[in-house]
Amino acid sequence: AACVSFVRDGDGVLSAAAGQASYDLIVQAVGDATAGRIDAIATAPVNKEAFKLAGLPWAGHTDLLAHLTGADHVAMMFHSEVLRVVLATVHVPLVDVSRLLTRESMMATIRLVARELPRFGIASPRIGVAGVNPHAGEHGLFGREEIDTVEPAVEACRAEGIDVSGPFPGDTVFVRATRGAFDVVIACYHDQGL
Repeated sequence: AACVSFVRDGDGVLSAAAGQASYDLIVQAVGDATAGRIDAIATAPVNKEAFKLAGLPWAGHTDLLAHLTGADHVAMMFHSEVLRVVLATVHVPLVDVSRLLTRESMMATIRLVARELPRFGIASPRIGVAGVNPHAGEHGLFGREEIDTVEPAVEACRAEGIDVSGPFPGDTVFVRATRGAFDVVIACYHDQGL
């Protein structure tokens, strides 16, 4: 079964009605999926401003789907034959990334990836984690997030038996993944991963 709908209000003008319609269709699709009437949902991008105009508190699909399914921790993943990328933080201002990226949240994302990637045909995923700062911080020279947050999370998950390594500089980790060093890369923030 499939439900395809396009919502356009006026001539490309943002509106609360369009945001509400997008929300309603996502809610319907999730209801159909959780009831077993459909196997999966696929959506086009939602306009975050239209969501806001409709008074909706979600910044996009990821947090809305978490709410609708009651999931404790979710992550956005981009998947292709060559590269898989998971975002540790999603639609947040860059200035807030360091505050929101905690050891616990990074560990939860690493564990989620290790647990769920087998659904995509990768039985024992090799996970590479990108650093937050240029050159993965250069041992604190360009920031301490790698030392205080990312490295401890990676080490703790490795101690649990997860094949995870990093943090690696964002300008090299994706190339390494495309060459086969990792099955998936966890990026620390939205634009780093995209």
